[in-house]
Amino acid sequence: MKITLKDGSKATLKRIRGKDYDEVMDFLDKFSRGKGAIWTNQYAGQPKKDKEKSIQKYESDDSLFLGVWNDKGLIAEASISVSGFNHPWKVPVAVFALSVLEKYTSLGLGTILLKELEKWAIKKGVHRIKATVRHNNKRGIGLYLKLGYQIEGIARETAFFDNQWQHEYYIAKIVNSKFSCFKSS
Repeated sequence: MKITLKDGSKATLKRIRGKDYDEVMDFLDKFSRGKGAIWTNQYAGQPKKDKEKSIQKYESDDSLFLGVWNDKGLIAEASISVSGFNHPWKVPVAVFALSVLEKYTSLGLGTILLKELEKWAIKKGVHRIKATVRHNNKRGIGLYLKLGYQIEGIARETAFFDNQWQHEYYIAKIVNSKFSCFKSS
């Protein structure tokens, strides 16, 4: 799908597939070397993810990986995975992650990607979407709150860098309020 960013530039949003593995690994390497990586678990020089397992995830019906490409390559990616379908009393929940190269932040990519993840989750019958976000990631927190996510708790001292402890907020959004875990007989 063709998209227009806030600066008027054009990009393509599409599902990441197995054939995109090398490009995704290059993206993660670029991302991990930028300022935005401190808000995630990515770090410079980290080993590439296992190719076979990554391709299985990209092709799975229980997860969705989206990428945004422009003429320079992959500039953003987002993923969501579902759990809880096989449990008798837990509601289906999806966990998401979002990464945008620093140069392309504030162009509306986060909003576009999250809305697409939410649409997919609703079609899958997911009741709530959740993630964690570092406490000092003001841009990310602002985006999530703007899109209706709520901070549900905090995990203290989950990472240590720049000589200070990092905390993570648990965030979530109910996306399917009509969900019923009670089946009529």
